[in-house]
Amino acid sequence: MAIGLVAASLSGVPAVAAPQVAAPGAAICTGSSVGPGIAPPSRVALGIPGFHASWYGQSGYPTLCPGERSNAVVAFYNSGSRGWVSGRMGEVAYLGTWNGDPGQDEPTVLGGNGELGSPQTGWPRFNRVAAQPSDYVGPGQVAWFQFTIQAPDRPGFYRLYIRPLVEGATWMEDAGVYWQVTVLGADGTAPAGRVSSRVPAPIEDTSPGWAPAAFNNVGFAQPPGDGIVLSGGTTGSWTSSWQTTRFSFSQLIPSWTADTPAGSWIEVEIQARTAAGRETRWWRMGIWAYGDETIRRTSVSGQSDADGVVETDTFKTRAEKMTAYRARVTLSRTTAAGATPALRRIYAVVSDTRSYMPRYPSPRYTDRAMELSVPRYSQEIHAGEFPQYDGGGEAWCSPTSTEMVVEYWNKRPATDELAWVGAHADPQVDYAARFTFDTAYGGTGNWPFNTAYASRFGLSARVLQLGSLNDAERYIAAGVPLVASISHAPGALPGFLNNDGTNGHLLVIIGFTSSGDVIANDPAATSNATVHRVYGREAFERAWIGGSGGVVYVIATPNTFVP
Repeated sequence: MAIGLVAASLSGVPAVAAPQVAAPGAAICTGSSVGPGIAPPSRVALGIPGFHASWYGQSGYPTLCPGERSNAVVAFYNSGSRGWVSGRMGEVAYLGTWNGDPGQDEPTVLGGNGELGSPQTGWPRFNRVAAQPSDYVGPGQVAWFQFTIQAPDRPGFYRLYIRPLVEGATWMEDAGVYWQVTVLGADGTAPAGRVSSRVPAPIEDTSPGWAPAAFNNVGFAQPPGDGIVLSGGTTGSWTSSWQTTRFSFSQLIPSWTADTPAGSWIEVEIQARTAAGRETRWWRMGIWAYGDETIRRTSVSGQSDADGVVETDTFKTRAEKMTAYRARVTLSRTTAAGATPALRRIYAVVSDTRSYMPRYPSPRYTDRAMELSVPRYSQEIHAGEFPQYDGGGEAWCSPTSTEMVVEYWNKRPATDELAWVGAHADPQVDYAARFTFDTAYGGTGNWPFNTAYASRFGLSARVLQLGSLNDAERYIAAGVPLVASISHAPGALPGFLNNDGTNGHLLVIIGFTSSGDVIANDPAATSNATVHRVYGREAFERAWIGGSGGVVYVIATPNTFVP
């Protein structure tokens, strides 16, 4: 679309409505519209020395179906003493992306030139919404900037803040101008909350399909959608097809759901591929069984080469990023007559957050307060218990958090399963620690081991990364608490039990205050009664996104819907 700008005198400027231009969108959604235009102010300044601009009206805010486009028009009055000259650096006028969303000079999902994750909507650059096409806009004249907005696929209320500038010279007045874009659901329903217009962090949640794949002495469970089992004998493997990712990734975290009857276990491996097609070695991501009577559940230490390194449960690349991966799962049992293990689901979250600069704090998804009734358990009251499982206290943040969420869904170990714990308080926490313990790591914080533990109770559980607290609010609004991995410097998270900070800690996000602060069940508490905490939004987001890259355990019933 051509970018339009018309210079006019102050008097007689017509009201301009933005015509809607429909691109292919969801066939069911038919509720698109454009609201009424916003009239100009009654008075504006004139002749201020230098480059200056005053807002002078705009077309209405659009309501769009996913993928649809709309034209937008905004007018700025040249209230300065100098004219705007097209094509001349230091004198040409643009509209640029601005704070608070997506941020100064940041790309946005609402439009751009196709660079840095922006859609191709004809903007001059990913962060320049419209340029001055006319030769000259003099003092006392009005410039009508026209540009195209495209609705993202995710429903929500989006805002695009814009500010005029003279490229190479100065930003002009910040009048707080923004476009609000309402994106309906694919079925035409109204969105539930606000979504940031910034290009999201490069994170992709993937799950390889069962076929096409390489089957080696394994076959489909019955019914076929229930996963993979041994065909016979004591060992077999399933190898997925190559999974091409939307971007080059620098990190991969697998997780899985599996059944491992006594005498059986699985091993999970991943292999990555470069953009040039070179394949890495196979990386061993875990030898796992729910119980510990047959094998010692463990990650595999010492895996490192020029391509990457495995840090307990996470594969990280070296300088060269990867563009595809595949998974291999080996199923084993001690005897051919024994019960077969069953691989039910395999997941992998890939990301490149090391090349992404987050903005804090993220905008609110909703202004309403939300809080889920999640059971409260302290890790600290277990200090010194079961040294063979890393001794409780500071070491048990992950299984304590996982157990809180498992019980939120009205699941827990049976009474007879807890008999070995003895007289300790909250024996289910000790139980979770035992059945998430990683022998090589020497602790209970292995992320996929925790989600695999939770899945044993018939829950859907996997490791994910989220890009912001705005994303986390969607889960809370849907009734899904999140186990979040944080780290922070001394004093950086006011209210945290240990003012010395932490290199790694897990807690449960259970809600948000009306001002957007995080309500947490933090097991780093001296008693169950003091587990409930409220952390400042920005400080928590820095500790979470800046710490683990937004890692969470998503644990829910299989039919739980998150919009």
